[in-house]
Amino acid sequence: MCRFLLCTAAALYFSVLAATAADRYGDWLLEQPRSSVLTLSFKQSVPLDNKIVTSELGFICDQKDKSIGVILIPFDGAFENRQNVIPVLIQKNEDQYDRSDLLQRWKNRTDYIFLDAKDDVDELASYLKANEADSVKSVHFFFPNDVDAAPQISNHIVVNISGFSDGFRVFETGCGQSQ
Repeated sequence: MCRFLLCTAAALYFSVLAATAADRYGDWLLEQPRSSVLTLSFKQSVPLDNKIVTSELGFICDQKDKSIGVILIPFDGAFENRQNVIPVLIQKNEDQYDRSDLLQRWKNRTDYIFLDAKDDVDELASYLKANEADSVKSVHFFFPNDVDAAPQISNHIVVNISGFSDGFRVFETGCGQSQ
């Protein structure tokens, strides 16, 4: 699964694979970049230091073995952490912690972080669906840089969750189909 995530993450990161199918669910895009790979992703671009930078949260399915992973690609050049495991806090409110907020341990691959444990992926998907059902418009992902990384100590990415549940339902159905 880890090797699959590395290859697929690179494909998403560099956007070099042409999608054979693409459907929108709010700001979420469902694509099939390869015959056995299905993705559901949210991309966000913002101006930073006189350039446009992009972050991406993507659910990735390997239809051959029906496995699902999640990658989070931080804004270009904003992430610097050499730890193998990165704590990620996912909150409904940017500046207020709630007992229902989610804290997970993601794996680090220098330019992106990822989840590949089924229980963790299911927990994240359930969290996003539950918040969307409660009319929450977006959630906030917080994760640290190395202590000596300058100037920012942590990363903050806002993910719009409107349309996620519908997109994820189609994504799961497509993931279960043999290729």
